[in-house]
Amino acid sequence: MKKKNIFQKIVVAFLLAAAIVNTSSCIEETFPENSSATSEQIAESPAAMQAMLNAVVGFVNAYNAYGQGYTWDLGYASYGMIREVMCEDFYIYQSGYDYYNSFGLCRSLADNAQVNSIYYYYYKFLNNANNLIRIVDLENTTETNRQYVGIAKVYRAMIYMDMARLFEFKKTGIAKLDDEAAAKGVYGLTIPIIDENITEAEARNNPRVPFYTIYKYILDDLDSAETLLADYSRPTKNMPDLTIVAGIKARFWLELGTRFEKYPSDLTSQTQNADLGISSAKDCYEKAANYAKQAIAQTGATPLTELEWFGGKDYFTAFNSIQTSAWMWGSIMNKENIYSVWLNLAGHLCTEQTFGVGGISYGAHRLISKALFEQISDDDWRKVTWVAPEDVGKAPGTKYHTLFSDNDFKKLPAYVHLKFKPKEGNMIDANVGAPIDNILMRVEEMYFIEAEALAASQGVSAGVAALENFMKTYRYGSYTCQASTLDDFRKALMLQKRIEFWGEGIIYWDYKRLEMSVTRGYPGTNCPVGYRMNSIEGYCAPWFNLFFSKFESINNQGIILNPDPSAVIEDWTE
Repeated sequence: MKKKNIFQKIVVAFLLAAAIVNTSSCIEETFPENSSATSEQIAESPAAMQAMLNAVVGFVNAYNAYGQGYTWDLGYASYGMIREVMCEDFYIYQSGYDYYNSFGLCRSLADNAQVNSIYYYYYKFLNNANNLIRIVDLENTTETNRQYVGIAKVYRAMIYMDMARLFEFKKTGIAKLDDEAAAKGVYGLTIPIIDENITEAEARNNPRVPFYTIYKYILDDLDSAETLLADYSRPTKNMPDLTIVAGIKARFWLELGTRFEKYPSDLTSQTQNADLGISSAKDCYEKAANYAKQAIAQTGATPLTELEWFGGKDYFTAFNSIQTSAWMWGSIMNKENIYSVWLNLAGHLCTEQTFGVGGISYGAHRLISKALFEQISDDDWRKVTWVAPEDVGKAPGTKYHTLFSDNDFKKLPAYVHLKFKPKEGNMIDANVGAPIDNILMRVEEMYFIEAEALAASQGVSAGVAALENFMKTYRYGSYTCQASTLDDFRKALMLQKRIEFWGEGIIYWDYKRLEMSVTRGYPGTNCPVGYRMNSIEGYCAPWFNLFFSKFESINNQGIILNPDPSAVIEDWTE
């Protein structure tokens, strides 16, 4: 293998001269910088390789990746919160403290720090994965190093799958945007590929690749990871293993199944240009169902019980601990990941705390949409995750599972959530309450993927049976699904999926995949004024098509930017 200095600057898209910022200090403890340590030396050092791995896994929690100290620049889960804001069920009560409002207001979505930072974060994350993959010669290394490469490839597959879906332009139903996209030739294009061997010259003229190229790249990484992790037993759930490979493959094949179902010509392009070994959308759905089943069987995880959902007998652990049985994969947070009472995700997300803007002190609570709340069955125990309007101003009694005193609970507005709890139930001390673990995958998602994939491949009745079995077993026994068509089944399934994964950053992918409209404005809406944009039925919401970053167009002459989706839909008014 060719020797390379580990401190060599690697160009990553517009991240010119981005070195191994997250690992260099650790590596220097073993190999001082002036020693010109080679990649072979690094690969032979267990301490250095552990540092390289930590840089990949730890970047999920990376604060200030954009470098400007923004309140929302808090790592992967923070961008999941942005995805929630893009949709129609995740509102804010006090908009004056809304630090995630770019995609809520849908204004200034081109030259905007929040938009730019998404691209920046993902490519910086990718750089860490590439750095590890680059230095290991798989044919001449240890089994541990091979497993580290497998882990890095899982993360790289996740990164590229996210980015391909975020940045690919889908039709919006707005002629100004759709015509511009056609004129620019951006339909079917995803993102530039940055692999572990890219040169600066290549990065400076690196076009967006077609969907069929990135899909093949992602699947190759997942297949490789599957081989490399065959004998891997992970020590903690922040490390991906074969179960997570199966889970991502389930997501992957569901995405492709829907694409090829809606656009058969895309299947032809995929087969002709980068064959994935499938010949129909049905093949993709069958794979999605099989991998979802495999993930469920392998993980040993079980869906959250009512007690676990609300945080156990003391309400301490709800949606904040990777130890929860249903969590398949997540990030592990500690107080070192908390930089102030402001700079932490829990301060934005958790209602039952006093240290951040999302809590009782500032009132920037996150609310479920009135329209979704009203569709939750009274038999469904998940409904008391949110405060019903008829209970505002009352004590919680035994109905609600809360850390609040009676007096503080009475101050809460209608539809506010009690889902995400501060760590250890500590509502006051950010050092203790703020470092909540973050979900990357929980087993319930696999049940939903399986049900939809079965409906699309084996018939609606198969999907109905799977969905009813999940709901009756794990959510409420009186649930029934009356759907007789695939479209109606998807509506029923998506209703439950929106309830199940509210606030977790999952639902955006389904909205864009299925080209579901976003409806925030309607009579009686609890969406704040200025946020009430409704997208066009049957099309992708314009703001779902990310613009990219102007920094990329400055440094990469091969890039074609998406149309600017800013302010193309007016705020709904009664």
